[in-house]
Amino acid sequence: MNFVNAIVIASILTAILTSGGSCHKSCSRNASLMKSIQYQLKLVEDNDGKCDCNHSPSSASFGKVGFLVFNSKTLQNIGTGSVVVYDTVTTNLGGGYDKSTGVFTAPVEGLYFFAWTVLTYAGKTFYTQLILNDTIVARNYAAAGKISTEMPSSQSAVLQMKKNDKVSIRVQSGGVFMFGDKWSTFSGFKI
Repeated sequence: MNFVNAIVIASILTAILTSGGSCHKSCSRNASLMKSIQYQLKLVEDNDGKCDCNHSPSSASFGKVGFLVFNSKTLQNIGTGSVVVYDTVTTNLGGGYDKSTGVFTAPVEGLYFFAWTVLTYAGKTFYTQLILNDTIVARNYAAAGKISTEMPSSQSAVLQMKKNDKVSIRVQSGGVFMFGDKWSTFSGFKI
C-alpha cells in the first residue's frame, strides 16, 4: 500500500469512527483504534511512504535518536576545513552518525543537543567548529600553546533540525594534536 492510499483509507476510517451516527458520540474503543491508525500513518510518513515489510521500525521512527563517538587513535596535523572523523561508535540510535564521513544526518525533524570535547597535548592546539549544513554554529578552542600540561576544551549547542540536515565537527585551524582513546568525543541526541 502506498502513502496516498494510506491517507485515503485513514480519511475514510476517520469519518466512520468519529461520526457514530447523528445522535451518538464515538466510543472509547473507536477512539483507541483511531489513535492506533494515526500512529501507523505517522510511521509511514516518517519513512517517506516506504513500508518496512520486516516490521522492524527504526528507533528514529519513535523519536529516539542519539549517538556517542570517539577516535581510536590520536589525530595529528589535520588540515583546516577537514571534517573530524570519529571512527569508533559507542552509540548510534537512529543510525544518523556515519563513521566513514564523520557526519551526523538527522533521521527525523526535531530539536537536537550536541556536545564535543577536545583534549590537546602540552604545547599543541586543536581548534574546531560545529557545522550545520555548511554554517558555523559554535567553536571550540583547545590550546595549550605555552602550557606544560594537556588542555581540555568542550562546547555544546541546541539546534532545530529538519530531516536530512547534517552536522559535523570541522577543523577551524590549528588541528595539530587531539588525543584519541575516549579523551575527545562527539555526541548528540534528539530532545
